Amino acid sequence: MATNYNFTLPTVGGSANTWGASLNANWTLLTDILDGSHATLVVNIDNYTADGLTITNNNASTDPTTITCETITFQGAVAEKVHGLGTSSTQTVDPDNGTIQTIAMTGSVTIASNLSSGEFATLRITSVGTDSVTWPSMQWIGGSAPTLDASATNWVHLWNVGGQLYGSFIGVSS
Repeated sequence: MATNYNFTLPTVGGSANTWGASLNANWTLLTDILDGSHATLVVNIDNYTADGLTITNNNASTDPTTITCETITFQGAVAEKVHGLGTSSTQTVDPDNGTIQTIAMTGSVTIASNLSSGEFATLRITSVGTDSVTWPSMQWIGGSAPTLDASATNWVHLWNVGGQLYGSFIGVSS
């Protein structure tokens, strides 16, 4: 597997007065690589695909750098984004807004889904009271849609596999 160390290559005839700076930066980078002080490559990511483990850093360049790797290591926490949906009427679960979504009901709610195959979301539904939740066409683990607790916090997982939406009632918390 070829490795790209991102050395700066001066343009012949077009990099007058910058060759020295470019070469010095390259030698410094090479020294860091060889002595181990440049052990981690940090890339500002414009887009990524986790399933193919391909990272593309467009970096406003006409020649994007693509890195393919076998392992991605995260240092520190990976935080899920929490998104508050509305409180009544039709609410669309869209993982682009966050993979944890909340509904504090003030009226009946109809759930719609924008989950594509391979996507997953967790719903927290509170303040159900006497209101109802209408679910999209889906298959439920256990065979049927849950009966939500009127006064507790209800937790539901939704996911899509091959265009089929699935759901599982996790339970309640107080």
